This record gives sequence, C-alpha cells and structure tokens, in this order.
Amino acid sequence: MLLPHGTLILVVDGSRMRLLRNGGNDVSVELEVLEESALDNPASHVLGSAAPGRAFESSGSARHSYSASDLHQRREDRFGQEAMKLLCRKALDGVPIVMIAPPHMLATLRAARDHRLQLQVLAEIDKDMTHCSPTEISSFLRKRT
Repeated sequence: MLLPHGTLILVVDGSRMRLLRNGGNDVSVELEVLEESALDNPASHVLGSAAPGRAFESSGSARHSYSASDLHQRREDRFGQEAMKLLCRKALDGVPIVMIAPPHMLATLRAARDHRLQLQVLAEIDKDMTHCSPTEISSFLRKRT
C-alpha cells in the first residue's frame, strides 16, 4: 500500500491507542509516533458489582430481569470514540487516513467518525496491531496491496 507523506495511521483496540504519521514518502514509509495512550480497564465485575434490576408485570406474578450492562465494553467504546476525536482534530486539510483496529472497535470508530473525513480514508484494516512497533506496522502496510 502506498502511503503519501503525512498520512495519519490510527492503531487502536479497547485499551491502547497509537497515532502515527508517515514522515517519509510514498515508497519509503517512516512512521513516527504522534500520540500514544493506554486505558486501565478492569473487568466488568470489578467496575460494578450490582446485579441487574428486575421488572414486575403489572398483572400476574411474572418477573423479568434487565440485561446486565457491560461496563468494561462501554469503557472500551468510549476510549475508541476519544481516539477518533483525536484523529479528527489532527486530520486537517484532507490528510489521508488509515485506521487499524479489531472488528468491533473498527465499527465504533466508523460510528464516531465525522462524515467529512470519509473521503480522506485510504484504508480500514480489521486487525489488532496495537502490540506492534511502528516498524512492524510499516512492514505490514507495505505488503498490503
């Protein structure tokens, strides 16, 4: 994949985010880290231990339980939305964008993306690469057609 100079690459999962920029040219990709952050996100049972609520029928003795909220997932989604806000602030004047995230997070990023950025997106890659170095990400992108 050819990445023009200045292309922004957002690599995010539920708890880690890295924003990279191609400081090189189309052929010689040199990724530099612009922003990096991590979220300490404990399991849902640690975040909230209350049992889901119950609803009673107005007639009869039937009861229904509400579904338990997944606080861990909600925090991951919020983290992805904040990562997209950061990308929107950095992506000025038609800078090309590549987003790399696991499938669920990629859906969260798409939902949070400003519609004006749609034309700037070069690629959306559904893969978890937050554990990879910029060199490994660069090598992976170079091999993609």
